[in-house]
Amino acid sequence: MFTVPKRYILPCLLMTACGFGLKTALVNHEVHLATASFFGAMLASFLGVYFSKKYTLPPKALISPSVICMMPGIAAYKAMVSMVQIGYFGFSDALFSQMLTYLFEALFITSGLVLGLSIPGLFFYRRRPIV
Repeated sequence: MFTVPKRYILPCLLMTACGFGLKTALVNHEVHLATASFFGAMLASFLGVYFSKKYTLPPKALISPSVICMMPGIAAYKAMVSMVQIGYFGFSDALFSQMLTYLFEALFITSGLVLGLSIPGLFFYRRRPIV
């Protein structure tokens, strides 16, 4: 997944900068993080399709490294810390609610990334007509 040849690192960096930049700009304009991640992943994926046709590479070779920085690491980490705290301190409604909040945030962000990555495939690689 990370074995991109050296001459293709610049397009990967450009895709990462554009996708993460769009995500950050949308979050700064108070768009929900999952929605911003969706649009950032979709932009990176569209750029990946463009660069894959330009350099005759499979699109996943360029798209996968550019989306790694958008993974919901902090939300997943906080959900795991809350689970450990429930195991250590015992069950409480506040900890369980906090755990579920972070867990679903991480799941929605990951779902947004997956959907954003699949949109260009629906547009460019569909073999049958939609209607």
